[in-house]
Amino acid sequence: MENLYLKKTVYPSEEKTILVENDDIFGGAHRYSFIGSVGYQKGKPAYDFHDIQTIQFMKNEEDGVIRIGVQSEQLLIALIDRHKKLNRINPTKEQALAITKMEEALMWLEAYERERLEYLKE
Repeated sequence: MENLYLKKTVYPSEEKTILVENDDIFGGAHRYSFIGSVGYQKGKPAYDFHDIQTIQFMKNEEDGVIRIGVQSEQLLIALIDRHKKLNRINPTKEQALAITKMEEALMWLEAYERERLEYLKE
């Protein structure tokens, strides 16, 4: 499997820092690697390309084997918790809106899962 850099970058950096492990079926949706951020240096975002952290998402393989991993919802719940805690220290309208949108995304993923489970019962 080859790793491909995602085109989207973290503002204001133009550095590609997120890789996805490509696969033939999904085009890479289950394993992401992130170049570690070291904050700002000389007024610009800086990254340590020796520090790579990986997230493996749960995956049902074609042969029925389940690859253990993180669920998208778990990651969103952690992000919501993180940003709520950060927003208590430095509250901003933008951060509050980001939290609301992440909570909304979680709500839609829960709705999708409810619908999927109902379909599987039939």
